[in-house]
Amino acid sequence: MGKEVISVTERLDEYKERLALLQQNGDLSSDTESLLEEMMADLVELNRSNKALRRAILKTGQASTMSTRLRDALYE
Repeated sequence: MGKEVISVTERLDEYKERLALLQQNGDLSSDTESLLEEMMADLVELNRSNKALRRAILKTGQASTMSTRLRDALYE
C-alpha cells in the first residue's frame, strides 16, 4: 500500500478540477469561492517561484563545481 507520488503540477490541476466541480454544483458561497480562487492563484505563483529557485540553486551548484575544477587544474 505505497503512497502514490503526485507532482505539484498534477496536484494543482486536481485542485482546479475539484474547485470547478464545486463551482459548477453551486456548493460554494461567493466568499468561499473568492477565497479558494485567491488561494489557487497563490499556489500557482508559489509553484512557479519554487521552480525558479530550484533552477537558480542548480546553476549555483554547477558553477561552484566548475570553479573547483578550474582551481584544481590550476594547482596541477
